[in-house]
Amino acid sequence: MAISGTYVAQVPLKGSVEKHYKRWKSGNHIFSDAIGHHIQGVAIHDGDWDSHGSIRSWNITCDGKPEVFKEKREVDDEKMTLTLRGLDQGHEVEKYNI
Repeated sequence: MAISGTYVAQVPLKGSVEKHYKRWKSGNHIFSDAIGHHIQGVAIHDGDWDSHGSIRSWNITCDGKPEVFKEKREVDDEKMTLTLRGLDQGHEVEKYNI
């Protein structure tokens, strides 16, 4: 049985809101360097790396198997929010109901 809903977490962060928003908006390409054993690569299909509506595919390893996770980014600079939407029915989309 799948679980449906929205997952929201509040985590205390050190530093300014602007610093963390900028890192998540335009600096998350460093994830593949930091945890390269899980992320093998990222391909941009539409838009720029940090633009609203950009579509990316992440080549990842999940439970020892290669997977592809495709996401669409929705960016709101005024509210400093970033929303990632899963596009394909892959393992992560099914597991986390993205």
